[in-house]
Amino acid sequence: MSRQLEPTFCRSFTKKDCTQPVPESFTRGANSLPLFPPGDPVRDLILILDSAVIFYSSLLCTMLFGQWYRNKSRKIADVKFAWSIFFLGMVFNTSSFIFADFYFTAEPFNTLFVKAGYVSLMLALTAFFFTVERIVPYRTRYVFSLSGFAISVITILSPRYFLEVLALSIAIMTFVGIMMFLVYTLRNTTGDIRRSIEQLVTGFMIGFVGFLGRSDFVYFNLGEPIYILGSGMLVGGLMIFGYAIVDTPALDELDWKRQLVELYLIGAGGILVYHRQFAESRDVDQVLTAAGISGVQSLFQEITSSDSGLNVVSIGDYEILFAHGVSFTSVLIARAAYQVLLGKVREFTEKFDAVFGPIVDSFEGSLKEFSSARELVDLYF
Repeated sequence: MSRQLEPTFCRSFTKKDCTQPVPESFTRGANSLPLFPPGDPVRDLILILDSAVIFYSSLLCTMLFGQWYRNKSRKIADVKFAWSIFFLGMVFNTSSFIFADFYFTAEPFNTLFVKAGYVSLMLALTAFFFTVERIVPYRTRYVFSLSGFAISVITILSPRYFLEVLALSIAIMTFVGIMMFLVYTLRNTTGDIRRSIEQLVTGFMIGFVGFLGRSDFVYFNLGEPIYILGSGMLVGGLMIFGYAIVDTPALDELDWKRQLVELYLIGAGGILVYHRQFAESRDVDQVLTAAGISGVQSLFQEITSSDSGLNVVSIGDYEILFAHGVSFTSVLIARAAYQVLLGKVREFTEKFDAVFGPIVDSFEGSLKEFSSARELVDLYF
């Protein structure tokens, strides 16, 4: 799939143009970089682009690790920590291939650096997948984590010619595993956070295509322009991905479902319209609770001389999130005031108002009128 070229061999747009065969002993995987003669401008451009990959990967690794470390409630199974390990693997992967392709071209060091590049990336992916598989609800049984570790061991023990198959396995597993995480995140976010996740998906897709485009297979069959374009796409994908991943709070809020406690829909005069309990809590009178929440809101509105209702109130270990419809108020009691939850309760309120608004206006106290609201709640929460 890929070839290493000694300086004495020709470098051309297609393999068939070479006047001398390429030694099979230099076969490597899909992420390799062809060896260019010293002083060649294409060689310099490739080194610049690969240096940019190392720079942006190092920057993202440092920033994400710093954010994770400064979090007082940090834990090992944290998405930001996982991404920092992934980008650290990208740094070692690209660095190892630069050494193998441009500096250590003689055996056994060439194969040593090639394997080091694969192993570093696979171990980083293993750590990433281990965290992701503990977050997403899919029953993967840690198949991605175990596969990553297995491929790392096989890479160390395999002969040089078998690395090409392993490279394909790495590419497939990376695409499936990371897209599984991004799609799950995309489906469980709304508003500005959803747009950030869409940027993440866009950046990853561009970078992944670039990752494949800078392979030796592409170089020898499609030529230098496509190869260079692939390297540029990888850098661009990293920049887009980094911009989105650093700014979005969604990485800290993937456990938002665990923060849900109760949802109240309260009509005019503090009348309970709908109630949903997400987690076990102390038995309280739901009707009295709804009336009490409504009274507190009216009190603060009077104190502040404001027509707007409350937005977020903190009480002990709980956060109370408000969203206001035309004739009712949605009140979500949660353990954390995540932006994801704020967006969801607002979108839910708009939808509930559109569907049940007329019923709320003529509400006479029978909660059975809103029995079908459960499906709408499940749609958002």
